[in-house]
Amino acid sequence: MNEQQPTRDERPEFKIAVFGLATRFRKLLDIVLRHAHHNRYRYSIATSRGPGQFDVALVDMTATGAPNLFEKLTKVVDRDTVVRVGRRCDPSRQQDDLLVQSFVAQVLFTLNRVVDRQLSRKRELEASAGSRPGLVVSDFGVLRRPRVLVVDDSPTVRRQLGTALHQMGIDCEAVASAGEALEQLGMRRYELVLADVVMPDMDGYRMTRLIKKNRSLRGMPVVILTSRSSPFDLARGALAGCNSYLVKPVTLQSLRETLNRHLRRAVRREGGGEPLLA
Repeated sequence: MNEQQPTRDERPEFKIAVFGLATRFRKLLDIVLRHAHHNRYRYSIATSRGPGQFDVALVDMTATGAPNLFEKLTKVVDRDTVVRVGRRCDPSRQQDDLLVQSFVAQVLFTLNRVVDRQLSRKRELEASAGSRPGLVVSDFGVLRRPRVLVVDDSPTVRRQLGTALHQMGIDCEAVASAGEALEQLGMRRYELVLADVVMPDMDGYRMTRLIKKNRSLRGMPVVILTSRSSPFDLARGALAGCNSYLVKPVTLQSLRETLNRHLRRAVRREGGGEPLLA
């Protein structure tokens, strides 16, 4: 008599990261998820709460420091993926998404609502991808434009580079120091870093070395953009591990060619095949 093979669960799975939730509610959440066999989605608790490691975040707004944590999370992940868990409507903040007193009854409904929004947005992005110029990155199943982190202590340069990258079809976020850049890289996924050399806290060479020593970041291209053009500076950039060294003033065409070359490689590496072109 042949043993019956277990049925494979074909439902799409989504990871949940939990922040500040009391032990009792963590156990209740685990019980609900393990017994939700007929729910249209399958959920599991994420083993890591790093960027890109979860699809939905549950934040207990009654925990110490939770409002600040919520603000930090919404700066590095989509606001719609963060669920606020609370006891009541606090006049000092927006109404919570999930109330403690109805946690067990409403948690699946709330999670499904968040995932439904994510999937709807994904379909909209995929439908419009053909009308967007430039490279397209697949970020955990969601198509988006490549994201570049600009590191320069000059507000004027940050603004100019942001405008230029936007014209190239590249999303840009900018910070004023290497320390801020390293903090951002620890929380959010970028396809490339574009950095100056002279900065107040540490120079671009040292920042590049720290990036290249980080196992999770070392494959990300770092492009130095600086006015320093001596052979000694070029050698320092190469020894630090930068992928390209551009000397100011740089033409828009040269900047475009350099970034596109590295971004195409980054997209190919992520997707395991040819770059996705809109």
